[in-house]
Amino acid sequence: MTMRGTCRIAVTFAALAVIASACSSSGTGHPSSGIKGSASPTADEVGGDPLTIRTADGPVHGQDVGKVRDFLGIPYAAPPVGNLRWEPPQPPATWSAVRSATSPGSECTQIVPVINAAVGNEDCLYANVFSPTSPTVHPRPVMVWIYGGGFTVGSGMDDNPSRLVADSGVVAVTFNYRLGPFGFLGSSALAASDTSHSTGNFGLQDQQAALKWVQSNAAAFGGDAQNVTIFGESAGGMSVCDQLLMPGAAGLFSKGITESGPCTLPSISLAAADSQSQKFAGKLGCPGAQGVVACLRTKSANQVVEALPPDPTFVFGAGGNWGPVADGVVLPTDPVAAIEAGKFDHVPLIVGANRDEGRLFVALAYNVAGSNLTASSWASTVDGYFGPVVGAAVQREYPLADYPDAGAAFGQAIGDALLACPSVQSASVLSRYVPVYEYEYDQTQNVFVLPSPGITLGAFHSSELPYVFDGPVESSGLLTFTAAQQHLATTMSSAWTRFAATGDPAGSGLNWPRLGQSGSYLSFNIPVAVDSGMKSGVCAFWSSSGWSVNDAP
Repeated sequence: MTMRGTCRIAVTFAALAVIASACSSSGTGHPSSGIKGSASPTADEVGGDPLTIRTADGPVHGQDVGKVRDFLGIPYAAPPVGNLRWEPPQPPATWSAVRSATSPGSECTQIVPVINAAVGNEDCLYANVFSPTSPTVHPRPVMVWIYGGGFTVGSGMDDNPSRLVADSGVVAVTFNYRLGPFGFLGSSALAASDTSHSTGNFGLQDQQAALKWVQSNAAAFGGDAQNVTIFGESAGGMSVCDQLLMPGAAGLFSKGITESGPCTLPSISLAAADSQSQKFAGKLGCPGAQGVVACLRTKSANQVVEALPPDPTFVFGAGGNWGPVADGVVLPTDPVAAIEAGKFDHVPLIVGANRDEGRLFVALAYNVAGSNLTASSWASTVDGYFGPVVGAAVQREYPLADYPDAGAAFGQAIGDALLACPSVQSASVLSRYVPVYEYEYDQTQNVFVLPSPGITLGAFHSSELPYVFDGPVESSGLLTFTAAQQHLATTMSSAWTRFAATGDPAGSGLNWPRLGQSGSYLSFNIPVAVDSGMKSGVCAFWSSSGWSVNDAP
């Protein structure tokens, strides 16, 4: 998403865990997805060892983690370094000796928000496979996770699918894709070097290369290459939308889930991307068109990532705007128009958002600033963000008296405008062409609280992830589940895996109607309930306000 467009606010719960030195979820959970007849591989085992698997590129040896076999750090593409920097992903080198697959590959080079620390490595295009240990008869559904993080931060190990795999019998795949300027530098100089390939969407091409790798290797790990579901949150959810539009992606997956990642948000234009690339090149001492790409390739990874860093607060700064580019090659020149015209891969979808999307970003911004939004400064802050005319209407639509604090009121308006209502719009548009199951995540009890006094987070952006992956972030202490919350997590994760298996998330006592004229959606709360007209009142306000995401600061 593009913020100033919207890509800035696609941070994840896992990114918060990184900031707070947190970690991953694990465990075995409670089987309830209804998936039956899943299979472990046999033909691709080396020497009858279920932990040694022959992939299309060479054999790998993983590890047994209770009910799950982990195969970590498997290269799905060549390292995008040297002359391969800012080139489409290339096939990995093959190997003959058994390769250890017990540690993940490096995360891609990035700047961790808030603490503003550069981490990672350009040699980062690795996949991780999680497969149940128990052998059965039929191939397993495959779920491929695309992480969020504003297209500037994150990794395939941010969210651990082990519990989901152990509970449901799916095979899960996660992977890294290039981020920030490495993944989304849109430059006329790059386009001129080869007009047949993309400029600005190398990260999306990495995702497609990973999906092609899944097609070639799913069976080796017991998965069904004909039953692949891609799912993602925030930037990952928007990536699902982009894959629906990308030539060459058809047939690589059969279902999609987008969490807080609307399909009807504008991508960065080629002109805007090229203008930024010129500024970026100037920062690195590579001005002009002649030889600019060669010059940029001489710079170190840290020089590249630090030249035009993204906004560390995601919504209020003036950093680099890195995200998918409407280049007319990888993405249509008008992706939103293509979605609205039905020119996308027609597969069943789950589409949803969280009730209080924007409060997290206000908390992050004021936490970075070391201050807090007060009631006395609220009105002027709203006017400053939305403009005085729209700001006055926002103050009436989101009266301060209706919220626990000024940060919550301001964040509610931001989240509804930039994420929640565009998600509702996306679900409506997509449902004209394909089966869509809409949801709102509403759970607010006992969640992670940032050290930003006075801002009540509610059901904030990315807070559904521990529920999707069916377990609290136990070892970090960020989140503890009550029995009722664990039941909600099992319900939510089971719906996701049931959808992956059958294309319908309902079942096992869960009533989830397909989105239709009644506007039925599912509220994931305690208790789970079917409702209609998700955020209809506030979305009508934003629709008539005259304000758009392109107007964001």
